[in-house]
Amino acid sequence: MSERPAVDVGVVTWNTRDLTVRALRTLLDTEQGVDITLYVRDNASSDGTPDALAQRVPEARIEVGDNVGFGAGMNTLIARGTNPWFFCLNSDAWPDPGALATLVAAAQAHPRAAAVAPRLETPDGSLEFSTHPFPSVGVSAVVNLGLHRLLTSCRKSDMLLDGWFRHDAARRVDWAVGAALLMRRSALDDIGGFNEEFFMYAEDLEWGWRARQRGFETWFEPAAVVRHVGNASGRQMYDRARTEAMIRNSHRFYRGAHGRISSGLYRGLEATGSMVRWFHHRRRGERHEAGAWKQRAKAHLSAIAGADGPPPGVLRSGARPSNAP
Repeated sequence: MSERPAVDVGVVTWNTRDLTVRALRTLLDTEQGVDITLYVRDNASSDGTPDALAQRVPEARIEVGDNVGFGAGMNTLIARGTNPWFFCLNSDAWPDPGALATLVAAAQAHPRAAAVAPRLETPDGSLEFSTHPFPSVGVSAVVNLGLHRLLTSCRKSDMLLDGWFRHDAARRVDWAVGAALLMRRSALDDIGGFNEEFFMYAEDLEWGWRARQRGFETWFEPAAVVRHVGNASGRQMYDRARTEAMIRNSHRFYRGAHGRISSGLYRGLEATGSMVRWFHHRRRGERHEAGAWKQRAKAHLSAIAGADGPPPGVLRSGARPSNAP
């Protein structure tokens, strides 16, 4: 009989006590086809999360510290683990039975895969679009200037445009959200952990970009399903400012990766597209949609004005997480 794969599971928590207990108990009480070592980093929760986990999830190896953000918190767990696979998991997410074994098998089938992403669904079974193209002037022009109308459905799917790739086929993707991501330990040793200059949002985008620069791939495997509530901590941390935080960090990443000139073009296209959608929904009397796009337009315009701060540094090739021994 072959040996079961050994997987470190890392979860960062912040004020999601009951949801996290439910998620982790589901993880541990379902057959995943792998041996799990569970690490939890609590970022200074005030709702009793560490005590609840100690009582109801005694299998977890818990550490408590200051709120250092998602990426930095996850890096402490990456540094603690020793198994060949590390599963980055949000505190409001849990895998269906067998999902981890399916992800490991997919990674083994693709030796250059630094990470394999599952299909994300809400608890009621709705699809979450969780794989995306790397941001670029070309992709932004297609989306925001209406050029997608000139593309075939297959081409739109190949570009991973939201709403066109249905997340129903295994394939290589540019990057995947970090809510649930199986990461290869040897790739982490080469690429490094998450960039801690991103407190929350875009750290997964930046890591996927860095992995590609190092010659690695990111794969998507729809046969592995993870249920994701979504934004449980982010809603409390940012409330209505969540959109601004996501856009600000995305622009900071883009400027750091591509420079000032390309960044200016990209920001202008994104702001233009958001304003066009704002006026479109406003004219149709769709107040909720108009408000959402107005918020996005303001965030992009704020970034153009320089309110997003300097671009983050790029981790050196082969850099280790800052808390690694």
